Amino acid sequence: MIKRITAALVLVLAAAAVLRADWKSELNSRLGPDRDYRGAWLLLNGALPTLPAEDKQAAAFILPYLAARCGELKAEKDLSADYFETYQDNDPDLGFLNAGPLYELLAFWARWKRSYPLVSGVTLLSYSRTPATGLPASVDIGLDLLNEALYRISLGPYVLEGGQWSKGFHILTIPLSGLFNRSDTYEFILDLKAGDVICRRPIRLRIEIADVGPAPVARREDFLAAPPRVPLRPIREGEISLYIDGRLVLKSRKIAARASSFSFPLGGPLLPGQKPYMPPPRTDPIMSGVNILDALALAYKTIKDMVAKKPPKPAAPSYQKVSSLSFAYSRTISADQTVSARASISLPPSRAVILDEE
Repeated sequence: MIKRITAALVLVLAAAAVLRADWKSELNSRLGPDRDYRGAWLLLNGALPTLPAEDKQAAAFILPYLAARCGELKAEKDLSADYFETYQDNDPDLGFLNAGPLYELLAFWARWKRSYPLVSGVTLLSYSRTPATGLPASVDIGLDLLNEALYRISLGPYVLEGGQWSKGFHILTIPLSGLFNRSDTYEFILDLKAGDVICRRPIRLRIEIADVGPAPVARREDFLAAPPRVPLRPIREGEISLYIDGRLVLKSRKIAARASSFSFPLGGPLLPGQKPYMPPPRTDPIMSGVNILDALALAYKTIKDMVAKKPPKPAAPSYQKVSSLSFAYSRTISADQTVSARASISLPPSRAVILDEE
C-alpha cells in the first residue's frame, strides 16, 4: 500500500514537472485555430501556483485576457488590477506565443493601459526648509498617475479633497491634526475613477511616538512680563532716503524748529562752494527740498510702478522623496510633567482594488 502511494506521488510530481516545462506549448495548442479559451483558462489557473518566478509574470499577463474571453468579467477586473499592482506597467516576455493570440492579447491590454488609473511611486516629500522640531499640520505625499482620473481622498466618513488629476506626478496634502496622540496607523482612502473603472487604494500613514527624556526646564526670564509699550509720539525729526537699484534718487529730511538765541543777516546762500545768488543744483538729491508727505507719495508711486511690472514666476519648491519623516517636540503626559518626544511618519505598502460600483 505504501509503495502504491509513493508511486502515485512520484507520478504526480513528475506530471507537475512536465506541466511546468510544457505549459507554454500546451497553451499555444489550446489557443490554436479552434481557440479553446476555457481549456486554456483552466490550464493556466492550475499551473500558476507551481510556475517559476520568471514565468509567473507572463501567466499573470495572460489570465485576464482568458477571463474576458470566457465571460468572467469580475475575474478580468480583479486579475487586471492584480497585475498592475504587482508588475506596474511592465510587459513580460511573450515571445513564445503564436502571432494570432499575441496580437489579440496586446490589443486587450492596450485598452486597459489607456484606462486603468495606476498609482505608483507613492512616497513622502521632505522640503529643504521643513523644520525638524514641532509637529507639522500636514504632510505631503507624492505619487505618479498613469492615466487621467477623477480622485477623492477621505478619512472614514469625511471627504478631505477631490477633483480631477491629469496623468503624471501629483502632490497630495494629508492633514495631521489630532493624529499625534498615540502611535497608530491611519488609513486614508484614495478613490480614482477613469472611464468605467473605479479603483480604491488605501494610503496608510503610520505614526510612531517615542519619549526621549524630560523636556528642558523653561528659564525664569521666559516668564517675565514684557515691558509696557511706549506710547506713540508724533515724529518731529527724521529722514527718508529712496534707493532704486542701489542708486539714491530722493532724500527728504525733517528738522524740528528750534528757537535761536540770536540772529544776524547773511548775504547770499548759505551753502558752501556756491557763488552768491545762483540757483541750487537740481541733480543733487541733498539740494532738493521736498516735503516729507510728498516724498512718501512719490515713493509709493515708484514702488507701485515697479510692482505693476509682471514679476517672474516663482520657482517650484525643492523637495526630496524620503521613506520617513521625523519630528522632535514636547509632549504633556500629566498635569505638571512634559517630556521630549520624537514622532516618525512612514507609509506602509498598500495595493489598489477595483470596486464593483461607486
